[in-house]
Amino acid sequence: MGLIVTAGVLTVSPATAHAADDNLVAAYGMEEEQGGAVLDMSGNGHDGNVKDPLRVNGKIGKALRFDNAQDLDRVLVVPDAPELSPSSAMTLEAWVQSADDRPDCLIAAKMIDQTDFSAGISMTNSGFRIGGEFQGTYHGPLPAGEWFHLAVVSDGARTRLVVNGNEESSAPVSGNIDSGSGPLVIGGQGDLTSCFAGIVDEVRLYARALTNEEIARDMVTAIAQDTRPSAPADLTADVSTGVAQLSWGAATDDKGVTGYEIHRDTSPDFEPSDRTKVAKVTGLSYTDACVERGWTYYYQVVAVDALPQYGPPSDLVSAKAEDPDCPPTAPKVTVYPRKGWAELRLGGGYDEHGISDLQVHRSTRPDFTPSAETLVARFDRWVSQVYDSVPAAGTFYYRTLVVDTAGQPSEPSPVTKSDISAPPDLQTTIAGAYAMNEGTGKEVADTSGKERHGSIWGPDITWAEGKHGKALAFRGQGAHVHVWPHPSTGAGTISAWVKPTVAGLRLPVLSWQLNGGEKTLGILTSLNSSYPTPAAMLDRRLVWTTYAIAEKPLPLGEWSHLAASYDDGTVRLFVNGELVAEGFYTIQFADTGNLKIGTMDYDLQGTVIDEVRSYDAALSPAQIKTIMNTPIG
Repeated sequence: MGLIVTAGVLTVSPATAHAADDNLVAAYGMEEEQGGAVLDMSGNGHDGNVKDPLRVNGKIGKALRFDNAQDLDRVLVVPDAPELSPSSAMTLEAWVQSADDRPDCLIAAKMIDQTDFSAGISMTNSGFRIGGEFQGTYHGPLPAGEWFHLAVVSDGARTRLVVNGNEESSAPVSGNIDSGSGPLVIGGQGDLTSCFAGIVDEVRLYARALTNEEIARDMVTAIAQDTRPSAPADLTADVSTGVAQLSWGAATDDKGVTGYEIHRDTSPDFEPSDRTKVAKVTGLSYTDACVERGWTYYYQVVAVDALPQYGPPSDLVSAKAEDPDCPPTAPKVTVYPRKGWAELRLGGGYDEHGISDLQVHRSTRPDFTPSAETLVARFDRWVSQVYDSVPAAGTFYYRTLVVDTAGQPSEPSPVTKSDISAPPDLQTTIAGAYAMNEGTGKEVADTSGKERHGSIWGPDITWAEGKHGKALAFRGQGAHVHVWPHPSTGAGTISAWVKPTVAGLRLPVLSWQLNGGEKTLGILTSLNSSYPTPAAMLDRRLVWTTYAIAEKPLPLGEWSHLAASYDDGTVRLFVNGELVAEGFYTIQFADTGNLKIGTMDYDLQGTVIDEVRSYDAALSPAQIKTIMNTPIG
């Protein structure tokens, strides 16, 4: 019979330890702070020991983690004693959380010898050896990362498997439970080697068959009992700021208070429960800002200790918020993968008082939690588009969150997966590089290694001081540098440092023209009098012209870096390394061609151009910034 993991868990309220059971042979709460000793809390002295223990938070208080570390032999071993092998009836139970689905690993067992056990709980088979044969059930591997309470029971007539307080299977048996001289082993095998990977807590062994109700009671009863916390004192609610600001005095506990649960209801007669819980904090104050305006709410605070045990509630207070402030709604992110980067479009993330922090997080793990290590972009306002460059091809996962002006964070967005290809290689895709540092003559050299040198056309082109070294100033209609041949294989990027002198006129400063101008990728410092702003142009002569137009004009007489790229039906304009506009039209950008620095058709009126590059690929936004900040050698 398979383990029915969707079976409902029997609901039992937290309880104090029931009266001492004379048939409780051994009990291990794993609450020790240090050392390898693990005490038997039944009082029978069956203490155990574990080498190099890993003490972690468990189902109730602390627990032991086991990690299949063969070299460390990290197994809890309790030496054999006659009372650990009851023959006529037995119950063995434990809280278990597996870390993987490794089969056939013992979790807790009383061993007969190194290979056989009298009673055992394992990843797949739990039960007893009776009359030399295994009597139990195959329940399938435990789903990783979930807590399960497992109990195997034999009364000499039947064996039972009880999961989370519910009986999953039973079978008739006849005879006593086999016994031997092996130890009680937790987290390992009979040969005292590790196999199980996961956490074990609250192990009990009884010399009788418990009922399902008794097992359910054990589920919520700590082995290592301590007193409950006291009630928090002097709870007050301050609404002077328009929201309910609660504060209270510290509760006491013999082993320390770990936190406080805040409970709220609209009725003064409520009792704290999961329904009324609104928060858990470790301090002595809480601001309940997200409530309905003008409603009266009633509050109580409950202290919690490490087991965890819950103390009595505080006194009741009431509050009416006149200026509530809810956390922002969780944003949404849609990812469009590009070559070496991704375009993220954001939605949601609303807050009635505004957003002060927008965070974009990326990881290679699908189950990641946003942290400083995963943060890739941050803004002090809401933005609807974000461009994220990645270092190499891979599968990436994105989440976003926002923080409002009161410092309240939203829930992170759901994880969005995207497969992003590698960015173009700058060395292999470069088509031309023109520093224009000659300072004299009628030729500009291509330093890319492709030997695509340019020729200066027009008498009014003069050498000038550039962004880096020398540059060319263009004046008069037809003044340009002609580079032939300059073919493309399907995509392209062109870029230059430009110092414009006039706006409001159509001023193309750089263009990559294929097949005699049939297809053109171009950059303009000013589109026209209606749009005196820079633009990227994608032209298919006699058919269509598409522009990606910036919102702001370039400053006259100052250097600006402009770049345009085309790939997969999209032309993009970059200004000073930032992607500012896109246009959409599909052409086959592959043919013989030429590069024109300047223009044959317009007068650039002294505009200065420097550091021209072309690439036979659409560069990522990060690569555009790289070439902008790297002078041509």
